[in-house]
Amino acid sequence: MADQKDPTLTQIEKLATNTTNDSQSQDLTVVPSSVPIKSGEKDGGSSPGEARMTKAKWLAFVALALSYTTSSQQSNCTATILKLVDEELGPTTYYNWMLSTYTILLATTLPLSGGLSDIFGRRAFFLAGSLIALTGTIIALAAQSTNQMIVAMGIKGIGAGCQQLALAAVSELVPSKHRGYAQAGLDLLALPWTVFGALTGNAMVKYYTLSFRINFIIGVILNVLSFASAWFWYFPPAGVVVQGKSRWRQLAELDWIGVFLMAAGLVLFLVGIGLGGTQFAWDSAGAVAPIVIGVLLILTFGLWEWKVAKNPFMAHELFVGRGRTFGLLLPITFVGGMSFYSAAAFWTQQVYGMFSTDPIRVGVLTIPGGFGGAFGGFLGGALFGKHKMFSTRLMLLYGLCFKVIGDGIMTSVGPNDIPRALGAGFLAMVGVGWLTVALIVAVQLSCPDEHIGLVTLLTGSVRSIGGSVAIVAYTAIIQNTMRDDAGPRIARDVLPLGAPLRAIPTLVKDLIDGNIEGALAIPNITASVVRVAANTLRYSWGLAFKNVYTTSAAFGALAIVLALFTKDVAKNMNDNVAVRLQNEKKESSNDVKV
Repeated sequence: MADQKDPTLTQIEKLATNTTNDSQSQDLTVVPSSVPIKSGEKDGGSSPGEARMTKAKWLAFVALALSYTTSSQQSNCTATILKLVDEELGPTTYYNWMLSTYTILLATTLPLSGGLSDIFGRRAFFLAGSLIALTGTIIALAAQSTNQMIVAMGIKGIGAGCQQLALAAVSELVPSKHRGYAQAGLDLLALPWTVFGALTGNAMVKYYTLSFRINFIIGVILNVLSFASAWFWYFPPAGVVVQGKSRWRQLAELDWIGVFLMAAGLVLFLVGIGLGGTQFAWDSAGAVAPIVIGVLLILTFGLWEWKVAKNPFMAHELFVGRGRTFGLLLPITFVGGMSFYSAAAFWTQQVYGMFSTDPIRVGVLTIPGGFGGAFGGFLGGALFGKHKMFSTRLMLLYGLCFKVIGDGIMTSVGPNDIPRALGAGFLAMVGVGWLTVALIVAVQLSCPDEHIGLVTLLTGSVRSIGGSVAIVAYTAIIQNTMRDDAGPRIARDVLPLGAPLRAIPTLVKDLIDGNIEGALAIPNITASVVRVAANTLRYSWGLAFKNVYTTSAAFGALAIVLALFTKDVAKNMNDNVAVRLQNEKKESSNDVKV
């Protein structure tokens, strides 16, 4: 018994030995900000209380949720009223660039803010994001032209790219086994805007003198609250500390070439996608050049990161040995994004074309789809990994199957099938919400915690890129179908009513553009002719969207094939908590003090 050492003395000796060894290799020691915390460990870990939601964590969650909700409110309410905004500030032929500019800069900012905040800490990015979004919102509120609104939306896209760090930050506050619940909670808190965003936006325009500017007054208030709550309540770790290196040295040694190649490639590619078929023909240099240069820069970025970069922005460990997890989840996200946008981005246009042109009724008809997305997102997070029937592969398959089935039903919807359209839209959006949240949780569990910001927001960027490509494809489908079908279909119904053949092209164009007054002003075109033609046009819209949903279902089927090969990551759902907030009280009394 006399030869046995006291356990505490033994632990002190080990700590002293480790400290001596570490000091000899000081410049090589990296201490991540997100050191895993395991509930219940008595030595070297955390107390059980740290896995629970403390007051500091709840306040931080409120701040993060407010940041995410602010981004959601502005995107959901604004996207549905762009044409109405342009009618007041323009009109122009390029108003779609309000949304395109926002999407391009959002998709570019997401991986940058995620990766850089992994290194330098999240607090500054949340605060800066709120200020940038606030600046863009104030410009939008005061805008007197569509061009000014395009600039404002671009600034807001950069701010939103930082605000959506909430998707990663909330998962750091809870045990990894509860990350699905955290994502489901965010989804629920954004529900008022995902469900009622279109109705709210259209009501602002129709009933109030300030019109669309009310939306941006709300945005100013929310961004101020978002900044204030993050300032007072969110205190995450300061970031990765490399011993022997100052922050400025870490900043100087960042992979700036890789960052430039990725950002420039994404911007040019998405700008080319946006220009094609609108400002420039698809075979013109104005559209082809930025797309080709953007793709080349993205390929160069991949080569640089893999073979050249000393400290790559995209760490090799994200991909090595993770081919069936993170490596496969990214293409599923891209292809899934192409499928998502048929339900999320084109439903409002479909309602206008087939069912109603009244802004309030259009808003009402978007409510079932909004509820479907919120409900699916909640289930996708809450059920992930909770049973063998909710493994990674099965969760992805469930969401994709909901979406494909919904798309299949939508192909049979006609102008008089509103109940069927609402039911199918609800089902499709359940799939969209389910898969979106399930992918976020799966990606976070498939990679080390020190990269959670990068991988979470990279997923969002990839989804946006897939959606941008899909919008181009679906828009081309709609335009081609309307060009080939609307003219002959309308002529067949209105020529017997005395409408002159030479007036048909102008009549069709005015009706597609929603210019009823212009149609009534065409010589020898009566109100009865316009009424019949408008009703007939609804069937051309029905055919156009049938083709869109058929294509969307095909993308969904491809994503299903990819999902079959994924590897389960639910085994990584445990009691580990990624970070300890700086203002969180240490409740453990087992720490050894030397």
